[in-house]
Amino acid sequence: MSVTVYKNARIFTGSQIVENGIILVSHNHKEFSAPAAGETPVKVVPALSDKIEYVGSAEGSEIPEGAEIIDLTGCTVLPGLIDCAARLDTLNPASDDYVNNIRTPFRTFLAYRSAAEALNAGVTTIRTVGMPNNIDLGLRDAINKTMFFGPSILAAGPTYAVTAGNGHEKYGLVMASGCDALRREMRIRIARGLNGITLQVSGKPMDSLNGEYRKEMSDTEVHALVKHAKGAEKKVLAVANGDPSVSICLGAGVAGILEGRRIGKANLRSMAEKGVHYIPCLVASLGTEYEAEHKSVVAEAIKCGVKIGVGTGILPSEPIDGTVAFIKEMELLVECGMAPAQAIQSATSTAAEISGAKTGILAAGKAPDFIVVAGNPMDDISAMRTIVMVVKSGRRAFAEVNGIKERAFHIMPPGYNVCGGATFDWAADATKGVIDPANYNDMWNLRKEI
Repeated sequence: MSVTVYKNARIFTGSQIVENGIILVSHNHKEFSAPAAGETPVKVVPALSDKIEYVGSAEGSEIPEGAEIIDLTGCTVLPGLIDCAARLDTLNPASDDYVNNIRTPFRTFLAYRSAAEALNAGVTTIRTVGMPNNIDLGLRDAINKTMFFGPSILAAGPTYAVTAGNGHEKYGLVMASGCDALRREMRIRIARGLNGITLQVSGKPMDSLNGEYRKEMSDTEVHALVKHAKGAEKKVLAVANGDPSVSICLGAGVAGILEGRRIGKANLRSMAEKGVHYIPCLVASLGTEYEAEHKSVVAEAIKCGVKIGVGTGILPSEPIDGTVAFIKEMELLVECGMAPAQAIQSATSTAAEISGAKTGILAAGKAPDFIVVAGNPMDDISAMRTIVMVVKSGRRAFAEVNGIKERAFHIMPPGYNVCGGATFDWAADATKGVIDPANYNDMWNLRKEI
């Protein structure tokens, strides 16, 4: 076991600020035991098992002998950022590239590239939206098995919508008519291992409704789908714009409202009382006819005490206004009335509540997912534009701080080599002794012996 010590930093743990703080991260490798007699060896990839040993005041810890020491003077450490609603498989969110012109194999590679970009932007966990064909499930599993390096993926699969509803011509929806048909589609995908469910309840504003958003999914369908998802212990986020859609979603018991471009005060107060989260995805409406009204709803939601999480609805790393979509979303929340510290919580601990992420806070025993920012974003949210280090599962994706310059992002986690994987029978080779995947020479020698 080795240890890395990050010291002299301002640390926001997710709930409190520690000045002159220190974080101790231990680096471990999973050990493999020989299969029992009669068992068939299983091919597995060594999972990362690094963890935070200590986070807090420097006076409360001792630096182990031989530890790697990283000086973070002048910087702030925050939990890794969490995007509660992101697409990873689109070439251009401003254009309609969802139909036919890029197929599933290419979308899969595109999704991984987008995930890698998101990690470099400080987003260490992503809850996906609108990604059918098992793309996000495959990406999640490959990263979890350490076949690739990237952010943690919480796969919500496709968005469920009514037949021929809003966006029916686009990629990313699973459409059906009636409770039974919609439940059937949901059952199939829950069985594949989804982490969450997304419903599209609203359509477009209608002149015949005096500009109100049309509620496309029926009350019965919304209640049936939410009930079924809850029975499978899956949180439901609903794309709901306008009070008719939001009201039925709140009555059905959704965990969160996505977009919410139009929500009245009564429903906002109800959301605050019931603990229903709001993920507005403001960046997706920037420059559109919905921008002003959307911002006014978010401002009122903040006043009402609604719990708000950061989501983009587009690529987290999409360039916007000199930064990336995720950071711009945080800045927009501050523009709408949040204090910078509240916006940071919306991107970390609150986002973890919404998405079901196991990260979002920094504490002993937790996975070491964190970012380092030059300056103090608690005073000025624009400091989030100067991320100088990203640590995922204890490994530095990159670092440019106090004399350190590492552009270490690789398809494998730093400290792992591109060898073995699915072609290397770790369980069988454990009979030769415990394998340390960081010891490349021993690994290759073992392969030669087999």
